[in-house]
Amino acid sequence: MELKDLFYKWVPVYIKLPVLFILIFAILVSNGIFLGNSNEAFSSLGEYSEPFTEAYNAMYIGMGLGLMIEMRLKLRFTNKTLLLWGLGVMLLMNVVCATTSNTTLMVVACFVTGMIKMSAMVEVYVIWMFIWSKKGDTARLYPFIYFTALAGLYFVTWATTKLAYYFNWRYAYLIICCLLLLCIVLSIVLVENHRLKKTLPLYRVDWSGLVLLATALMAFNHFVVWGKVEDWLHSGRMKLTLCLSLIALALFLLRQLHTRRPLVDLHLFTKRSFQVGLFYFFVMGIFFPATLQSAFSVSILQYEAHTNAALNLYLIPGVLVGAVCCFVWYYRGYDQRVLIFLGFSGFVLYHVIMYNSFGLRFTREDFVAPSLIKGFSTALIYIAVGLYTTRGFDLKNVIVAAGVMILVRSFLSSAVFTAIYNDVLYKQRIRHFNLLAAHLDTGADIIRQQGGAMSVFGDLQRQAILAASKEITGQIIIAGIVFLIVLIAACIYEQLKGGLKARS
Repeated sequence: MELKDLFYKWVPVYIKLPVLFILIFAILVSNGIFLGNSNEAFSSLGEYSEPFTEAYNAMYIGMGLGLMIEMRLKLRFTNKTLLLWGLGVMLLMNVVCATTSNTTLMVVACFVTGMIKMSAMVEVYVIWMFIWSKKGDTARLYPFIYFTALAGLYFVTWATTKLAYYFNWRYAYLIICCLLLLCIVLSIVLVENHRLKKTLPLYRVDWSGLVLLATALMAFNHFVVWGKVEDWLHSGRMKLTLCLSLIALALFLLRQLHTRRPLVDLHLFTKRSFQVGLFYFFVMGIFFPATLQSAFSVSILQYEAHTNAALNLYLIPGVLVGAVCCFVWYYRGYDQRVLIFLGFSGFVLYHVIMYNSFGLRFTREDFVAPSLIKGFSTALIYIAVGLYTTRGFDLKNVIVAAGVMILVRSFLSSAVFTAIYNDVLYKQRIRHFNLLAAHLDTGADIIRQQGGAMSVFGDLQRQAILAASKEITGQIIIAGIVFLIVLIAACIYEQLKGGLKARS
């Protein structure tokens, strides 16, 4: 693969850098579905929230699969073709999401958005990598990339919520489409088309394996998103969906073992750092129950959507500090295991603070400290575990490994634990409500003064949600402490094992 500058030689540096930032920001935030306006969208369309969650997950599935075939595409098409192709398809899919009322089409559009956007992403990513390090050291690039991605996600969530609240949920798509149009114009004018010396045909891509893996992941996505609504395996449709996912996955693995050019080289999973890194990313989902904070801020504190979304802005300074910390840490060559331990410790501390602060008198200012800690920890884990997972691979395998990493981090971990927390919170809320209602004396004077039992129904609901949220948070803290002890024990074991080898 030939690596050349993206722009024409006549383009000055003071134009290159702003254009590169606009490109990478637009690519990262153009997801087809936005968390900020999704509430207004499904309310306006008269749909459940599940199709929008399914579409959001589908976007990450597409991103992971898109990376797996990106190396083949780069050996077939020029850099400008891939960049314009990615930006053009993203623009079209955002238009589809903005105008359609068919949720199935929206899910498909988000999947295509995620898959095709990687063609544009890789072109810009490579240039940024060599801007930050002439040797292509990703340890210097990751802090910038993940700060832009995470801070951009939090900012766009807040901005789209504002637009949906004061205007219309489709206004967010209008702005994103304008931004993508600007990127297309800049790419046409400033980006040079470098012809390839040798092109390879696309038949070398394992298209059958790609279809099987996409089928397995999308079926599992449907299962975990709709499981609570359909009552999990008590529903025939959920049983069928899960069976389809498992069969497609089995066929995919079987094909990868016997095909000449596999989509994913299964030998990647024999590398210990890759196994451990994926495990870390999966476990990270335990500490990311957005369901709990949303239930607390919306159902208990009764924040409006734009006020709730504004809480995400408190995460951005923490992400910035975490990114800078990682940059300095790797620049000085310190042990990255400390960063990973600090990241998970920060998650546990965040939940300890929230556990001790849950209450009806919780204010917006009380969210500042835990949000800063959560943002800091998120940056540490994304950067440190990301580098740990993909280290030691050559260029071809590192792109495939990054695709698998995205699937585990942004889809499997998030989808599985979100489904678990949603289901547990729903059942625990009912249990606590029944316990509270059992002790309610409808004949008491204070109940009659407030208008009867039905008048305190809302208070009982809020107390039940508060009790359920606190109970789940306590269980997360216990699981987090156990996990930290395991991390410490594993580190001590590695040190002792290394010392024994050195002596022998």
